[in-house]
Formats: sequence, C-alpha cells, structure tokens
Amino acid sequence: MFHFEEIPNLRHLRMVQVIGRTGGVSCASRELSTSQPAVTQAVANLETDIGTPIFERRAVGTYPTPLGKQYLLRIDRFFEILDKAIAQAMPPSEGTIPRADWLITNTQMRAMIITCEKDRVNQIADSIGLSPASLFRSARTLERSLGRPLFDRTAQGVIPTPTGQTLARELRRALREIEMARGEILLASGRESLEITVGALPMAGSHDLALATYAFTQAYPQAKVRLISGEYHKLLGDLSNSRIDMIFGVLRKPDWAEDLNEELLFRDSYCLVMRTGHPLTRLPQITPEDLARYQWIAPQSGTPRRKRIEEIFEGITPPSFHVETPSLALSRAFLLNLDMITLMTRSEVQADLDMGILTNLPCPRLDAVLPKGVTTRSDWLPTEAHAAFLDCLRDVTAGVNRRPERLAS
Repeated sequence: MFHFEEIPNLRHLRMVQVIGRTGGVSCASRELSTSQPAVTQAVANLETDIGTPIFERRAVGTYPTPLGKQYLLRIDRFFEILDKAIAQAMPPSEGTIPRADWLITNTQMRAMIITCEKDRVNQIADSIGLSPASLFRSARTLERSLGRPLFDRTAQGVIPTPTGQTLARELRRALREIEMARGEILLASGRESLEITVGALPMAGSHDLALATYAFTQAYPQAKVRLISGEYHKLLGDLSNSRIDMIFGVLRKPDWAEDLNEELLFRDSYCLVMRTGHPLTRLPQITPEDLARYQWIAPQSGTPRRKRIEEIFEGITPPSFHVETPSLALSRAFLLNLDMITLMTRSEVQADLDMGILTNLPCPRLDAVLPKGVTTRSDWLPTEAHAAFLDCLRDVTAGVNRRPERLAS
C-alpha cells in the first residue's frame, strides 16, 4: 500500500491535469497563472518519476500517450476526491472555495494521514526519518489554512476531531489513486510491482483464495499480493480508509454502508470437523447429545460461528468450551491429535478433507447457506491487475456450491 515518503508535488500534478484537459503547455500556464518553463519542468519531473512520457509534443499541441491517458484518468480521480474533501473540511462559505492544491501541500497531506494512524504514528515516523512532533506541527498548520480545528487536546494526548478523521480518510483515498496510477505504468513497463491488498475474513475459504492468488501471480509475476486476515468490522474500516482494496469472505454488508459493493462468488455451508478415525465417525447416527460428550474448539462468544455452534445444543446441556481460538492453524493442531470437534465452513477445510487428513460430518440443525464473495468500495476503479485478480477468484469459485448436508437431530 501507500509509501508515506512518496507523495508527488500537488501543483505539479495539477499542471499535468490541466495540460491533459487543455491540450497545451501554454494554455495550462495561462490558466494556472504560472510560467511555461515551470509547467514544462513539472511534466519532466513526473515523467522521470514514472519512467515514461505522459505526453507527445506536436506542433499543434500536447497530447497524452496511451499510458498517459491512464495516468491522467487517475489524476482526475485524485483531484475529484481531494477537492471535495478540502471543501467539506472548511467552514461553510458563500464565496468560491480555492483549489485544494492552493490550500494543502504534499507535506501537510502526508502529516495529516500519518498523525491519524492510530497507534502507528511513532512507527511510521521512524520509518521515514521524521519525529512525531514534526509531523504533528505540519498537520496543525493545515488547520490555519482550512480555518477549522482538526485536532483536540485530551488527557490521552492530541487526537483528531471527527472532521480531521474524515479528512485523513479522504486524503488516503485520494493518494491511493496516485499510487495505482504510478503502479499501473511501472507494471506495464516491467520495472516495478503493483501491490494488491486483500482482506480475508475468518473462514473465508483459504483454499480458494490460495488457488486464485497463485493463478494470478503466474499471469502477473511482477505484481504483489498482500493478504491480511481480520474480523469483519476491522477489515471494513481498512477498506473505507483505503488500506486494503477488497474483502474476501462472507457477504454481510450493513444496511448503512451505501458506499460498498458486494459480488457473490459462491455459496458455502458449515460442517463438523474432526480427525479421521474419530469415534463419532463409527456411529450410524449422530445426535446433539453425542456431540456434547466431546470437547470443542470454538471461537470467542458473539461471533457468527460461535452462535452457530451454540445453536446445535439448543434445548440440551451444551459442552464446556474450554478452548477458544479463531485461528485455523491452532484448531487444526488440536483436531489432528485429539478427539476434539469444531465447526468450520466447508471451503476452509476442503483441502484437508480432500487429502483425508480430516473428516467432516453434516451439521445438525444448521441448514444455513453462506453467501461468499468480494466486497469493494462502490467508487473503486480497479487497475488491469486488480481486475485480473478478481477474474482469478471468479474462475476458481465458478460452479462451487458447497451446500449443507442433513443429519438427524
């Protein structure tokens, strides 16, 4: 994801945007009230950064190259988000709001984002060779430019106001467009990798995700895929803040989340999982009372999977859940060596079932079918590599329909 030390000069980006819209350096210099050499130098700096021409210079004008068109599309999206964010952060005004690049610098933008990274300010500051204090000073200069408080002093220290938090989120979202603009061009030239960041929910279907990721990296060997595991609301926050590009797993969009898109890829179900040769596998019929006689591995209370486990034992005395863990690896270690039981989604355990390492039984009283797929921001524009990764997920999950089997209750 975004490298905090690499934020281009905002005025240079604006100059390139205006050249793309007006078709010439002289037109851009007049519109922006700056000299033609300054505009020419801005283009040269950005072209050096990405290593390819953005424009073709002709006698009748300046026109974007094919890769330049991709770059300019992202620049337009960047300023659309940035201008709106700055306007919303300022106090209500009847006058014309100045352009964002007149009110904020790339240094202030970086400082604002970092100082709103909860619990990571010191780590990020150290990685870019700056002190947290200098970053806070830079971020607070933005308050004077915008005319609105962005931070509050509390007993816990300086924290962002709601306006500051929203502004930082939108700045991060805008800068993701710049990162993808640069990554698209560098990937096309074969010189650097574009990073795709996927948030994977617990029991999402690691078997399918692994196969899709491998297929993608074979087709795009210079791209990088970063897989992050987490609970739904944590990943939802990361998606909203552009720290990740998508969420893979159960589709459960809240009613209030109008800015999210969900794509159904397949349907999954729960199953009881245990070691091969477990005593329960020798019974002709299994009841909830049989299941209650064994120790269970369960996730923490309140999670969807824990609720499903508790539903199995409605009306009878449930087992004692002595072991709680959301970890698939730890659950697997218990299952392989002991006569313990857990509940997993069929997609998550499919590889072990296929190899005969673990076995499964249909789950009593649980006929729920889980819709699984990909969640993205509704305004997200994927790069070619992101679109290819999504196609790999679609191919791997095509035709998958892991419906529940029935068991006597």
